[in-house]
Amino acid sequence: MTASDSSQAQPESEKKVRFFNVSLRNGIVVSTPSYPEKQVFCTHLIRSIETANPDFAWIQFLFVKSKYGPELVRLKNSMHRAKLAIEQPAIDLISGQERDRRELHRDFYRQADARMKKVDDIASKPTVTLAIQGMWVADSDSKSIGTLPFDHCSDEHDSLALFQYRDPRMLLELLDRRMVEDISEYLRRYTGSRLEPPSFIATPEELRSYIHLPAGEGVESLRSLKWGTPKKAFGRGQLGGREPAYTGGPPTVPAQLVRIVEVPRTKDIPDDGAVLPFNHLASPTTRTFEIVYSKGKAEIILSAKTLDDMGSYADLFNQVYGELELETVDLLPAFIRELPGTVLA
Repeated sequence: MTASDSSQAQPESEKKVRFFNVSLRNGIVVSTPSYPEKQVFCTHLIRSIETANPDFAWIQFLFVKSKYGPELVRLKNSMHRAKLAIEQPAIDLISGQERDRRELHRDFYRQADARMKKVDDIASKPTVTLAIQGMWVADSDSKSIGTLPFDHCSDEHDSLALFQYRDPRMLLELLDRRMVEDISEYLRRYTGSRLEPPSFIATPEELRSYIHLPAGEGVESLRSLKWGTPKKAFGRGQLGGREPAYTGGPPTVPAQLVRIVEVPRTKDIPDDGAVLPFNHLASPTTRTFEIVYSKGKAEIILSAKTLDDMGSYADLFNQVYGELELETVDLLPAFIRELPGTVLA
C-alpha cells in the first residue's frame, strides 16, 4: 500500500452533534441577564462561531410577550415568608436552647431583600419570555461550543450558561420553533424545589441586548455574512442634523420565515434613541431571531407565526437599520438534510 493509499484509508474525524439550551446558570428566576455592551452581542456571537468554525451551527432566540404579575406577587410573598421563617430561631432538641438557623448564612437569605426588590422592578415593566436553543455539529477535536459568549450575559443575581444534550428529539423543537412560553410553574416552585427554567424573563431592554444585527468595529472582522451598504446612518451629528424617521410602514413579506439577504455593514453602534423601535420586538405570539452557519457562511433568519406579524416584526428592523431585503428560506436548513438518518430519527 502506498503512502497515498494509506492516507486515503484514514477514517474521517468523528462528528459530534450537540443540541443545547441556554438558560439561567443557578435557576435564580428573578434574574434578567443581558450582555454588558450594547448592540454588539450579535457581532461577538458570530465571531465566536467563525473562530470555532463548526460544520454547522444553528442558534435560535425565541421570545413572546408575557404577563407574570400575579405570579411575581406570589413569588415575592413566598420569599418574604421564607425569609421570616429563617429568622426564627431553631430549638435544640437536646438542650432546649435557641440557636440561629444555618440558613441565615446561606445565599438565599443574604440575597432575599435584593431579589424581592428585583421582583418589584420586573413587575413594573413589560415582560418577555426568552428562550435560547440550538444545534452544533463539529469534529470531536474542534473548539468547544462553550466558547460562545453566553456566559458573559448576567445581572447582579445570575448569569446564563449553556447546557448540552445529545437527545436528537430536540431537533423537532428547533424545526417547529417551540419554546416554553409560560414559566409560572418555575416561579411558584422557586422557594421550594428549585428547577432551572428552560426559558427566562426579560424586559424589552434586555431583549434588545440579544436581538439586533451586527454593529461596531468588530464587523470588519466578520467574514461569513453577505454584507450590504447601510441605508441608515447612526451617530449624533453624522448627517448635520436629526435623522428623519422611517416612514415606510410594515413591509410586504414573502413568508413567515425569511432571511436577510444582505446585512448592512454598520460600523457605528446605534444609540439608545435609534433602537427604540426594538422595545416592541416581542409579540403575543412567538417570534424568532436565528443564526445559521454552514460551510463557512452565516445567515440571519427571522420568523413569526403569521404574515401580518412577520410584516410588523420586519418593520422594526427597517426602522432601525433602513429597509432590508428579505427572501423566503426553507424550514429545514440544507445541512440537516445531509445528516445521517440515525440523527434525524
